Amino acid sequence: MNILDPTRNLGNPAAAVVATRLRRREFLGMMAAGVAAVQGWPPSALAGAVPAPAAPRTWIDPRFATMPPRPWRKIHLDFHNTAHIGKIGEKFNADEFGDRLLAGHVDSVVVFAKDMHGYFYYPSQYGPVHPGLSFDLLGAQVKACRERKIAVYAYYCTTWDHHLAKTHPEWLVIKRDGSNYLPKAGQTPDWTALCLAHDAYLKLMDEHTREFVGRYELDGAWFDMAEPIGPECFCPECRKQIAAAGKDPQDAGAQRDHKNRLFLDWHRRMRDLVRATRPGCQVDFNDIGLSCVSQRAEMLDNIDIEALPTGAGWGYFYAPAQIRYQRTFGVPVYGMTGRFVASWADFGGLKLPAQLDVELASIVANAARCDIGDQMPPSGRLDPAVYHVIGESYGRIKNLEPYLEGAAPVTEAALLIPAVPFDRLRDEYLYGMTKLMLEARLQFDVLEPTQEWERYGLVVLPDGFRPDAATIERLHSFIAQGGAVLVCHEAGLAAGGTTGWLDRYGLTYAGASPFKPAYLVPQTNFTGDIPGYEYALYEGASQWQASAPAVSLAALGVPQFQRSAERYTSHKQTPFDHVTGFTAMARSGRVGLLGFPAGQSYYRHGYWVYRAAFEHLLGEVLPARLVHSNAPRSTEITVTHQTKAVGRPERFLIHVVNYSPVRKAPPHPEFHDDPIPLTDVTLRLNLPLRIAAARALVAGQTLRPRVDARGVEVALARVPISEVICLDVAS
Repeated sequence: MNILDPTRNLGNPAAAVVATRLRRREFLGMMAAGVAAVQGWPPSALAGAVPAPAAPRTWIDPRFATMPPRPWRKIHLDFHNTAHIGKIGEKFNADEFGDRLLAGHVDSVVVFAKDMHGYFYYPSQYGPVHPGLSFDLLGAQVKACRERKIAVYAYYCTTWDHHLAKTHPEWLVIKRDGSNYLPKAGQTPDWTALCLAHDAYLKLMDEHTREFVGRYELDGAWFDMAEPIGPECFCPECRKQIAAAGKDPQDAGAQRDHKNRLFLDWHRRMRDLVRATRPGCQVDFNDIGLSCVSQRAEMLDNIDIEALPTGAGWGYFYAPAQIRYQRTFGVPVYGMTGRFVASWADFGGLKLPAQLDVELASIVANAARCDIGDQMPPSGRLDPAVYHVIGESYGRIKNLEPYLEGAAPVTEAALLIPAVPFDRLRDEYLYGMTKLMLEARLQFDVLEPTQEWERYGLVVLPDGFRPDAATIERLHSFIAQGGAVLVCHEAGLAAGGTTGWLDRYGLTYAGASPFKPAYLVPQTNFTGDIPGYEYALYEGASQWQASAPAVSLAALGVPQFQRSAERYTSHKQTPFDHVTGFTAMARSGRVGLLGFPAGQSYYRHGYWVYRAAFEHLLGEVLPARLVHSNAPRSTEITVTHQTKAVGRPERFLIHVVNYSPVRKAPPHPEFHDDPIPLTDVTLRLNLPLRIAAARALVAGQTLRPRVDARGVEVALARVPISEVICLDVAS
């Protein structure tokens, strides 16, 4: 009997969810009657700590089990070279190149057709070929990879092209003030920003693409930098096209819509051209984490998430948030890190294997494939040290692949985000909410409002999100059917105004607090044994009135006056003065409200009381949770599921990633290259399962799980960097 088989309704995912929940309830009854008791396993030591008798409502996306096979260990081999580099490829040896990739356990690689400077790396009839290159470098790389069964993709840079920017200034993006993105005198060139509105430019890219895709036996074409640097362009062609559509070229909304249409049309154009030129060839785009993936998902063979966590401002919460969003569209996702210490082209920067191990373990724990960014030196010789480090880490991923292929996330919550074309999803509130939810062990996806979030047990509305009328009606229906909703700050307001939508739950909006900081005063115990205290809300608060059926869990406090240049005291904010009649945290049935910007506040300050408030409210509205553990909060814990297949039982997999940073100085990012091992870690999965076997895959150890009517518990003696617990389900 397969209790949790989401593939039984593959044609109807919604029906699969309903059927899965019914089977869980059926199995709970069986467990209570003792029918499915597993003999010889004592009840869980943590059973008394689990607050709810029922299993949590979870979602397992059946599309993961049927996704097309893709490589797991990719290298993005950057290769941008100006004419200042005199010689290109003088030390290149095709056999050494291919063998070094194999030694690094690399199974796929992106090599270069054309770079951001506009130079080609094969004898193109269009050119310019890099002046320092005397042979067909792309062709030799492709041949070496084909001989070794390494998948190979050709990189092509689009709107960032210094050569075309100089030779075709009429194709440049023009800002509202009439300027462009060319470097000023004395500046190093950055973006050149060509505009996709120009037919001659589009046709030239068509010819380039037909040439390199048709000439070489590629697995894919990889297009970079197609997204606009901004959502506007005032070049004559854009102004003409917008006016021809009956809209005002000066209107910001019309500009954004026009740029988005150009962007989407170009995706379709490239997809169709590549497939017509070489049937079966993949078409991949680097969209730099842009919002509205729903608009272009059907045009994507893969989704590549560029995110070098230790450089260029990405950090360690960008990739988890992005992957949990991008993976919801039924397309294979690649999470990227880099071998660099800083950012791209960081020659001389090299991480230790332990650092890469942590980053890659997190990527696969979030059900994504791996991509490591490297840059080949102009000589064309791959660095032995780099591929030694990569090989150490990719060797570990290679061993885990049987437990990664087809594994779908098991999720209980949805984090809703706005869907606005060209938003880059690097908002502080999104990072902060991701951090809060990870530390709370929530298993969650990130979704656009129009996606099917009703399948989850909990919906979280972060402080930077405001629902529209259609979403509000869906939320009311979801709550009426027993769903839990956690609302932060101004997410309790309808989009486009200051009208609250929580009135029917006894929560009424009364405007923004005039004080920053304001104060949070607990009215229930969620701060442990600390005596009563007034906690600073550093990013301010909104004013909410709580009346029946709502219950206030923390009051909103205010200082005597707002600090200003005219009125102040001491070094920082004015101290607490009195409690107001407003709430800072409240619950109404399955609806929870945090009356302050919890995501942004936690991202900026990391103040423990914001986390304590979030987790207390979470427990109030969602008492039945999927995962419990005694591991430190820095540990990332995720759950995936593999359906039963030939030679493989149905499995649940618990990924444990030990984020143990070396103490950092403010100027540099976190490094996880000298981990402190976790010891005596207990993990509980609150699903009613019959377990045939349990193993710690990295350690290679058999585990003895404890099973009761509500879940499974395992103990790990030691986790140096990461571990994957495999729970085989009895048939």
